[in-house]
Amino acid sequence: MAWWQKTGTTRPRSSVLALGVLAAGAAVATASWWRGTAVEVATVTAGPIQHSLVFSARVASVARTDISSTLTARVERIQVREGDAVKAGQLLIALDDSDLRAQAQQAQAALATAEARLKSQFDLAAPVAAQAVAQGKANLDFAQSELERNRALHGKGFIGDARLQDAERALVSARAAYQQAVAQAGANTRGGAEAAASEARVREAQGALQIVRAKLEQSRIVAPADGRIIFRSVEAGDVAQPGKKLLTLATSGETRLIGQIDEKNLSLLREGMRAVASADAFPTQKFDAELIYLAPSVDVTRGTVEARLRVDKPPAFLRDDMTVSAEVVVARKANTLSIPAGAIREASGQQVVLTIADGNHGAAEERAVKVGVRSLQRAEILDGLKAGDLVLLDDRIRAGQRVRGVAPVAPTRPRNVELPM
Repeated sequence: MAWWQKTGTTRPRSSVLALGVLAAGAAVATASWWRGTAVEVATVTAGPIQHSLVFSARVASVARTDISSTLTARVERIQVREGDAVKAGQLLIALDDSDLRAQAQQAQAALATAEARLKSQFDLAAPVAAQAVAQGKANLDFAQSELERNRALHGKGFIGDARLQDAERALVSARAAYQQAVAQAGANTRGGAEAAASEARVREAQGALQIVRAKLEQSRIVAPADGRIIFRSVEAGDVAQPGKKLLTLATSGETRLIGQIDEKNLSLLREGMRAVASADAFPTQKFDAELIYLAPSVDVTRGTVEARLRVDKPPAFLRDDMTVSAEVVVARKANTLSIPAGAIREASGQQVVLTIADGNHGAAEERAVKVGVRSLQRAEILDGLKAGDLVLLDDRIRAGQRVRGVAPVAPTRPRNVELPM
């Protein structure tokens, strides 16, 4: 008998209400526990699936060009920044060329002087020399006739020996003058020594001007090919020096993906296989690639083989050295059991899933499964489940926890599952 009955008192109303609230709360808690936590589930279904190898790779251009100056000069201005697309011949960096322009003016003046001398050689010196030859020939002929006349006079006794000797000396002098005039005329004609020297001076001046003009061209550092600037280490005012890298250009052309695959998967791959890739920064924007190269040797430190894939139509967001995930399809199955790849867990060194022990609600039960072909989205189940079974997609649920399955509100995005590479 309760104390209030023994004493003849009435049970307090507040106590009755409190007990009622507690009982109701306990009933609600019991019902909630019995129903379990609502979790998204997926049904084991039969259908096609493809076997894929998934591995990480990096974006690489076929060629990179380090751009430097061939002159030592101050950087006057820079026309590009990292990431800019450039065309072949486009100005990238302009160096200070004020000294070179002055040297070019001097070389131009020296060339003009040499050309004027050469022109004077043919227009003035050659005609004068020709006239000197004619004059020398006339003098020689006169001296020859005078000697003959004096010899005749000397034979008749009209002149003495001294007069005859003077005539002989005049002939020798006239012959020497004539020979000198002929030689001088020959030197001033094309192919002659004087003309050749003048022509050599013109060529020398032309070469000096070409050297200065070449340096002026080198003061304008231009893109050697179409591409994209991926590195810049220079600012206006810096002093450029030969061999010092200023820019790095990734030339346009073939874009490749370079990755490492586990050597045990080498038998599954062959050149020409198609692949689907996505950048880690843009996971929903996929693009096609083709396996074009498998290294002939294995990296002994990692047990991997280098694989290269060609991207025929690279998306605009790709950047050099960007990390991507590549999926190469190596096999397909037309009809097999599969579940979302995100439902598979690792426990005690084996692959497991969580199922609901009693239909659509009950305790979460851990079940070992044997997985076959898998892709980024689906995984083939060879053993451990049957068509129609429900598997849990929420990785926060643990075995033994009471749950009730609900259909996903929206398409799930299972986590990427990669085969051991």
